[in-house]
Amino acid sequence: MAAIPHSTTTHVFKTIDGLELTLDITSPKTAPSSSSKTALVHFHGGFLVIGEKTTFPPAWLINACLRRGWTYVTPSYRLVPESTGKAAVSDAIAACEWVQSHVSKRLVVAGSSAGAYLGLTAAAILLSPPLAQLFIYGMLDPVSHRYVIPGIPLMADHLLDTSKFLEIIKNASEKGPILDAYPFPADPTTDLRMGWIATLHQEALYPDYITGKPGLSKLIRENGIEAIPEEDRCLFAAAPAETTENAFPPTAFIHGDADQFISIDQSVDLANKFKASGSKVTTVIVPGKAHGFDIIGVPSDVDIESTSTDGEEWFSSFREVLGFLDAVISNVASNSTQLL
Repeated sequence: MAAIPHSTTTHVFKTIDGLELTLDITSPKTAPSSSSKTALVHFHGGFLVIGEKTTFPPAWLINACLRRGWTYVTPSYRLVPESTGKAAVSDAIAACEWVQSHVSKRLVVAGSSAGAYLGLTAAAILLSPPLAQLFIYGMLDPVSHRYVIPGIPLMADHLLDTSKFLEIIKNASEKGPILDAYPFPADPTTDLRMGWIATLHQEALYPDYITGKPGLSKLIRENGIEAIPEEDRCLFAAAPAETTENAFPPTAFIHGDADQFISIDQSVDLANKFKASGSKVTTVIVPGKAHGFDIIGVPSDVDIESTSTDGEEWFSSFREVLGFLDAVISNVASNSTQLL
C-alpha cells in the first residue's frame, strides 16, 4: 500500500537540568475534520532503562493513526537509574499536557512494555484524562508479585550474578548524568544496561528505583502495598487500592501469551480490575506471540481487512484493538463538540 502523506516535526516540551525533552509529531498531510482531531501519544519501551522515542516504532499504529486523520506523538523521557521512575512519570505527564495544549484535547494514551506503565500512570494523574488507553504487552504493575520477590530472573532459567551490577547501578543513580535516550543495543547479551535491567528484575528493585526510596520493595514484600508512602501511591496506578478508587478511561490491552519478559498476567489482571471498577475494556491475547511481536512482520496496513493481511489470522488482533479505539473516539465525536 502506498505511504500515507504525512509530516513529522520535533518540539521541546520540557527542559530539566539543561536537558531538553522532545517529542516527535507525525501528522497526516490532509487536515482532519474536527470530529477526527485526535492525538495519540505513544511511550516507547525499554524497561525504563533503555530506549529512545524512535526505538522500534510501531508502524502499524502510526499508519493506523494517519489513516484516521489522527496525529501520532512519541515523547522522550528520563531513564532509570540516573533518574527515578517518578521523574519519568512527570515527563510523561508534561508530554501529555503539552499535546493537549498544542495539538488536541482529544487524547489517546498508549505505550509498549514499560512505556505502558508511563502511559497508565500519567493518565491516572492528568487533570484532563485521555479519552482512551492502549497498552501493548505492558509492564503495568511494578508492585505485583513478580517485581517485589527477589530471585525471579528476567528470562526463565537465566539467573544472573548481580553482584557486579548492583554497585554500578547505585553509583549511576547518585552520580550519573541524566539521560533521555539510550539506543537499543546491537548485542543485548553484552550490553551493560541490559545487565542492569536483568538485575532490577532479579533483585526486585523496581519499586525502589521508581520512587527513589531504597528498601521499599522489601517493605512491600513484608507488609503489603500499604507500605507504599502516601506521596508515592500515585506511581502505582495498577495497585488494588488505586484501581478501586479511580475511574479509568476505556482501555484496550494486547499481549502475546508467549511473552518471555512480561507475563500476560500484567494485562489480564489489570483488565479484570478495570472491568470490576466499571471501565470499558477489551483484552486481546495473541496466541504464540512473544514480547515485541508487533514490531516485525506486521504490515503497515494491518487494520484494513480488504488487503493481503487477511492471510494471517493473528492480524485480526490489531483490528480488534483499533476497532475498540474507533468506537470510543466516534462516540465522543458524536456526543461532544467541546474537545477540539
